[in-house]
Amino acid sequence: MSTIAPTESQMIRDEVVAAGGDYLEAPVLGSIPEARSGSLIVMVGAEPDQFAQWSALLETFGSEPVLLGSVGSAAAVKLALNQLIGSLTSAFAVSLGLVMRQGVDPDLFMAILRKSALYAPTFDKKLQRMLDRDYQTPNFPTKHLKKDIELFISAAQSSGLEIDGVEGVRQILIKAMAMSFAEMDYAALFSAIYKADTAQIDPLSGEEEK
Repeated sequence: MSTIAPTESQMIRDEVVAAGGDYLEAPVLGSIPEARSGSLIVMVGAEPDQFAQWSALLETFGSEPVLLGSVGSAAAVKLALNQLIGSLTSAFAVSLGLVMRQGVDPDLFMAILRKSALYAPTFDKKLQRMLDRDYQTPNFPTKHLKKDIELFISAAQSSGLEIDGVEGVRQILIKAMAMSFAEMDYAALFSAIYKADTAQIDPLSGEEEK
């Protein structure tokens, strides 16, 4: 159920099968609250008969496990989704940072954003953390997101995809980790983006940022 590369999952399958075992992959989407309530999104890479055999167990994690294909397919989808976590969060953080630098009330910005097709629920989930610079008690640590982004980049490059945009997200994560946010919530991307190398004035408070 870990987030790993499709090729690694397939290699593990081969080793398990060679030893006489049975292997399927079932990465999940969700965090601590969803895990506790059994409402994770369960993505499965397996043969149809394996899926049928293990569905009852998988349903304890999430009510509707989805069979995506053979081993490797679910691992790929999981990486694709986790890439969106990094890209959406960094895109939101830089937009939020810009309007704050320009003296726009974040509440007004969010009121417009929520009415638009550009809105994603994850923005509100991370908004207060970003505004308060409160990254303690992480739902998902920055270091884990960096690992997943790097796995995505490797898989995407192997598939012949252009990854310059995602590489930019990786660089922001590297900066956040250098700022000692590795163990903290990935909303810390905001601080990596908003903090400049030189002191700047926050138009909303009129105070110099440290």
